[in-house]
Amino acid sequence: MNFKQNRDSARLLAAVSLGAIALSATPAFAQAAPEETQYDDDAIVVIGVTKQDANIQDTPIAITAFSGAKLEEQGINKVDEIATFTPGFNIRGAGNNPTALTLSMRGQIQNDNLATLEPSVGTYLDELYIARAYGLNTELVDVESIQVLKGPQGTLFGRNTSAGAVLIQTANPRYGEISGKVSGTYGRFDERTGQAMLNLGLSDEFAIRGAFYYQKRDGFKTDINTGRKYEGRETYNGRVKVGWKPTDTFEVILSGEWYDTYIDGPARQNLFFNAPPNFGAAKPIVDALVASERDEFNGNPNLVAVTPPSAVVGADPRGAFTKAKTQTYSAKFILDTSFGQVRWINGYRGVQSENLVDLDGSSFTAHFTEGTQDLEQWSSELQATGTAFDDRLNFAAGLTYFKETGFDQSRSNLFGATFAAGPTVPPEFVGATNWSNFSGSIDNNSFGLYSQLNFKLTDSLRVTGGLRYSIDDKGVTTQSGDVANNTDTFVRCSPIGTAIPCLRTNKESFTNLSYTAGIDYDVTEDILFYAKHSKGYRSGALQLRTLTLADSIPSQPEIVYEQEVGLKTTFLDGRAHFNVAAYHNKVKGAQRSPVLAPNGLSQTVIENADTETWGAEVDAAFEITDGVSIFANGALTDPKYTRYEGKGVSGAFGSQVIVPVDKTDYAFVGIVKKQFSVGANLKKDLGGVGLDANIVYAWQGKMPQLEAPVDLYTSTGIGGLGLTPEQAAQLAAVKNSGSLGILNARIAASFGPEKNFELALWGKNLTNDQEQQYTLLLSNIYVGTSYNEPRSYGVTASYKF
Repeated sequence: MNFKQNRDSARLLAAVSLGAIALSATPAFAQAAPEETQYDDDAIVVIGVTKQDANIQDTPIAITAFSGAKLEEQGINKVDEIATFTPGFNIRGAGNNPTALTLSMRGQIQNDNLATLEPSVGTYLDELYIARAYGLNTELVDVESIQVLKGPQGTLFGRNTSAGAVLIQTANPRYGEISGKVSGTYGRFDERTGQAMLNLGLSDEFAIRGAFYYQKRDGFKTDINTGRKYEGRETYNGRVKVGWKPTDTFEVILSGEWYDTYIDGPARQNLFFNAPPNFGAAKPIVDALVASERDEFNGNPNLVAVTPPSAVVGADPRGAFTKAKTQTYSAKFILDTSFGQVRWINGYRGVQSENLVDLDGSSFTAHFTEGTQDLEQWSSELQATGTAFDDRLNFAAGLTYFKETGFDQSRSNLFGATFAAGPTVPPEFVGATNWSNFSGSIDNNSFGLYSQLNFKLTDSLRVTGGLRYSIDDKGVTTQSGDVANNTDTFVRCSPIGTAIPCLRTNKESFTNLSYTAGIDYDVTEDILFYAKHSKGYRSGALQLRTLTLADSIPSQPEIVYEQEVGLKTTFLDGRAHFNVAAYHNKVKGAQRSPVLAPNGLSQTVIENADTETWGAEVDAAFEITDGVSIFANGALTDPKYTRYEGKGVSGAFGSQVIVPVDKTDYAFVGIVKKQFSVGANLKKDLGGVGLDANIVYAWQGKMPQLEAPVDLYTSTGIGGLGLTPEQAAQLAAVKNSGSLGILNARIAASFGPEKNFELALWGKNLTNDQEQQYTLLLSNIYVGTSYNEPRSYGVTASYKF
């Protein structure tokens, strides 16, 4: 073991040791509290095992929860930052769109982002399932709480929560109260942010709550050839909620949210380049050009080289950019009954997104990809929760319906290819720039029926059981082939032999019965032990980016079986908490989606694998004295493949084919094995001034970025990359991202008659640690990567009333 490995292991052990005297970075202090305090401190109520409000310490599952105040204190402003401070959870930006995310938990991940692929970690916004990751990486505006539920949640939350679920709850209107908050921020990179919230509780029966967010920020990445800045952004986010409570037992909550962002990027950086052999005499010239740019980067992650769009006919003249819009509407009807509550939750979400990415990260005309998405979803859930048998039985039961339609298109230009004369190419297209097109119109319907019970056998012993039956009917009409100059006129179809306009239709139905069974026992009033076994389900997938009929076969569902045991403790008169969970899971039919490029024609294929993961998570916190607390958490995740029927490229360039490859010894790309975070919080009333200071350090170990073992880099066999020893060494050097340590800090002073004025200084990633976040190896041609954001800091002034 080298020095760096020793240092990293020591860091993890230190975090777990601190955890032994404390509890969760945020969650452990999540206690039930009166309504008037839930918006202002750490006290939040979590979703229990029957979808009813519960104390986190009494809930027999692993949960990390954040109040709105804690999100602000720890510098968590966007969805992707949640995982930084959540043990066993990792989020990274999708390679094809920075507003989209790939989420991994407990060894499970969906490594690609398409409208036909499902996640293994489900995301819910105000109880609405968010099916697609496009536009998901939004700002957290007027958020009441966030809960991360670990492990399969298939009985209560349905399909595509086989690894866990993220529940984002925005603040609801508050009756009989007029209040608000305005704030302004100025930070590094000329960041200008304004936020406003207004709650109009016009009576005890009617209230309106609105929130608005605006941010504009300059770019921080510089093109070494043009000096242009990338990764600047401008974002608008607004929400209006209306609450009406005509009686003490009936409430209606209507919500509308709008999000609009424009990003100058993403801009990626090249780490490796190997021009194909058919470049002939130009190959060493091209390789040398890109190598010279890498030398100029000199390890600086904020220097890039971007191909000008004018170099590729048909490319969007804006160059590298991303534009995304979402609209989300919901209507909830809530009826309190003699047994509990009946809720009818209805929602709609629309996503429109377009972008252009220079994937190879060099100025050479290598690989442009362009994406366009226009997707809509509708959902409805009727649920009943409550108690029976003198409150010994808690139950939840419901029906769900989900429908999704829309369009997802990806077009790519590799090496500025042009059409040659031939029998399938009209004369007017000879010499025109070749863009490959993969697009699909989807039509998905899903139905669910579930019930979950928790029964108190004795005052200390309870059992939980749940079932959900799911039906997924999926359909896609794809259109794949070549278009000239990025027009909508097809001149060639794939698979070869398909007639223009290159349309193919595929339909498939998937069904599943998920279940959970558990037991929990109060060892004492302050110690809870629990054990559970669950089956989770990720729906099967239809293919969108394939070149052959054989590769277009639907992928079957991914099934996970997981066992978890945990201990939750409270001690020192409630001033300290310590929670630990250990788990083991096996996944059957894990879906993997690599990008392959036989003969330079890139496509996505879906592979099939079985996995096994062992892991442990610790949350701890300790209130040393009034207003002073420390917290820590950590996670160990150890996944492996037990079977992996993958695919690879075989043969010499020009006659390459995709063939089966055994990938059992491949790495888990995007999975972090070691994580921890530690921090401290100080809250003091100094008379005329209130002081709130917070510091938190989050660390994660190295993350595999390239899955193939190093011994295949020089191999010319099936699945091998056929590189020279020198090239193989270059690739091995970027196979894994380094360990990443993020230090955030905030200090705020509140003053005024009611301390309703606040001035805060904050910093994020103060260590300025930047590591690879999403790295793409396209066959053996190139490696392009993106990095996490650099150090930022600023000042925020706010006023609340």
